[in-house]
Parts: sequence; C-alpha cells; structure tokens
Amino acid sequence: MRKKIWISIAFVLAIIACFAVLGSALQPSGSNDLMVAVTSLAVALMALFISMRTFYSIDEVNAISRMDGNVMENSRYRPNILRAVFMFQQTDFAAASKALMKHMEQLFENNNKQSGAHLADNVQEVADMMVLIPFFIHTGDKQASSVHLQRVSKLLNTMRSQVNNFKEVTDGSCKLLEETISLIDAVFAYQKMTANGKSDPSKLLEVRGSLFVNPVTCVLYHNYIGLYYLKRATNLLCDFQANTSLKQIIESASTCSIEKKSLALIYACKASDSFLQARKNIGDDLIWSAFVCFNIARAEYMKQLLNEAPNDWEKYINESIRCWISSNQIIYDHLAVKLQAGQVSWLQQALISQENKVRLYKVACQMMRNEQLTDYNGNKWVERYEDITKTDFFNSIPEKDPQSRTDDLVTVISEIIVGR
Repeated sequence: MRKKIWISIAFVLAIIACFAVLGSALQPSGSNDLMVAVTSLAVALMALFISMRTFYSIDEVNAISRMDGNVMENSRYRPNILRAVFMFQQTDFAAASKALMKHMEQLFENNNKQSGAHLADNVQEVADMMVLIPFFIHTGDKQASSVHLQRVSKLLNTMRSQVNNFKEVTDGSCKLLEETISLIDAVFAYQKMTANGKSDPSKLLEVRGSLFVNPVTCVLYHNYIGLYYLKRATNLLCDFQANTSLKQIIESASTCSIEKKSLALIYACKASDSFLQARKNIGDDLIWSAFVCFNIARAEYMKQLLNEAPNDWEKYINESIRCWISSNQIIYDHLAVKLQAGQVSWLQQALISQENKVRLYKVACQMMRNEQLTDYNGNKWVERYEDITKTDFFNSIPEKDPQSRTDDLVTVISEIIVGR
C-alpha cells in the first residue's frame, strides 16, 4: 500500500510539472530561464516516477519469486494426519468429500497466490492430504467415487497452471514444485489404477525422488514406489488378474514357476526396501506409521512365501495394529465431545475399517499357514480358529463395510473355519 502511495505522489507531481511546462510555453512574455527550469523539473519528476515504478516492479517480482521459508525445503517438517481428520467431521461420504475438495481447491484460488513460498506451501498441503484420497475413491458408491476422481484431476490441472504462471517469473525455483506435483499426479494415478484399473501407475518411476527434502513428500514417494513394486510382484504371481485376493497370492506363490518366483522375490525385496526408507521419515505420526508398517509386513510376508525364510513380518503388522488402535482411540476421544452420541465421522469410520482390515489380514495370514493366532503384542489370542468369531473384535466389524475393505478377508476367514 505504501508503495502505491509513493508512486502516485511521483506521478501527480510529474503531471503538475508537465502542465507547468505547458503553461510557461503559452506565456508570450515568458522567460527562457523559467521555461528551462520548469522543463528540467518536469523531466526530473518523470524520471523519478519511471525509476520508482521500475524499482517497485523489481521488488514485487523478487517478493513473488521468493521461496525461502517454504515447507518443501524444510527437513524438520512432519506430517500430521490427525489434524486433517479432526478438520473434516462430516458423517457421510458426500459431505466429507465436498469439504475436503473445497479445502484443497480454495488453496489455489487466484486471490490466494501471493508468492513462490505461498504456492509451495499450498502444493505441500495437497501432498499432506493425499493419504486421505483413497478413502474417497475406494468406496461402494462408484458414481460418487467417479465424481471425486474428476475433481482431483481438475485440481491437478489448476496446480500445474499456477506453477506454469510462476515459472514465467522465475524458472530456477520451480523444479521442486514441478516434481512435487508430478509425485501427487503419480500417486493419484496409482489410486485410480487400484480403483478402476484405467490408469498407469508407472508414472512413479518418472518422479525424481532424490530431490525431495520434506519428510512428507519423502514418505509419500517411498511408500508409493514400494506399493508399485509390491503390485508388480503380485501381478507376476497371479498372471495380472484383477482384484487378486490374499488367498490367490498364497496359492500362486506355491505353484508358480521358479522364474516367476525369482522375479517376484526381487520386486518384493525392492518394495520392502522402499517401505523401510519411508519409515525413516515418518517421525511420530501414528497414521502414516500404521500405513507404512502394514506395507512392510505385506512385503516381508510375500518374501517369506517366495523363499521360505522367516522374517519380521509379524513384528511390523503388530506395530501397525498398535498404531491404528492408538490413533483411532485418540480420534474417538477428540470427536466424542463434538459429535452427537453414537455418531462417527466418515474419515473416522474409514480409519476404523483400515484397522479392522490390518487385524483381519494378520488373522488370515496365520490361518492359511496353520499358525497359532496371536494378538497385536505377539501373545496367544484364541485356542481354536473358530473362537475368533466369538471375540469382541470380530463381532464389532460391520456386516457391510462402507468402503469394502474387510469383506474379502472376512469371507476368507469364514471359509477356512468352515473347511476345518
């Protein structure tokens, strides 16, 4: 505001001086000395106005292009997914989806674009939210999921457009911005592939992960590149069948050729390495820890299927379960005073379903290998397999999971119990 005032003052003085020059020129008896003096003053004021405009224009460009202080380059930045869960307290899919998308879209409205650092912070905010996107894609309502997919695609186009506009001001500061958007796009492509099989998840291989400094983008990159490798291993074992189940994976691992098994083992090892790298960047975030430890357990379990060597898959899945139990209890305690009695938010229910999925996955893995069922601390849980159906945990699982995360595992466990 102060800049505009000074520029306006200089402009007004220059105009007055120009009128003074014109007035002195029209005076028939005007002195040449006065004419020269007034003209010199007018020229000086015009030069002052032009120089001030130039100076402040350069200053504005520097302010817009300034990237220092942005979170993308902050190695101490940590994710906090609980904050997002607390933010979106809507109890149904439509309202929660609308609120999440509105929040992300508002980050890139034109009146919010102030500087490179501000744009970087907004892009990072979307990266923080990407861990929640699967809960709005993998639902029983395909039409609603399709609408959400379209809105995320539109959001990505808006983000790219703003980064391209920023690139016209300064090219050097855009590399990290562009790579982060490429990562978000690749993660989104992977999610679309797992939702409808119509996207190419190999975009992850094109992302330059070595550029990332921020721990959230590091976790996002290494976790999803690990999921890509794990998916490749699964596809090899099951001949690229769609929607492969845990039972199919176990059966295929014992019957496939040596060549397939060897290549699948390479992919499983790369997946495990990527997940372990992601875990180094998590810090104390419970939800990301729960996701990544579960993925490590899946990769390690597949390695055990393929080379029969014992490993720590059970240790990691137990850690994942403990993280889910802790985070869901924290969320319950926080939202219990904000929601009506008996109500749970959509995201809260989604995370409870994820906890159930991880716990059922462990039960199914142990059952299919005829192992003793243990709890999340590694202690003996039930004497007989059929006793699992009498536990409070099993009976708390809804008959119809709104996100279809537990249905297949419940069916597998029921079939094993019936077949014994």
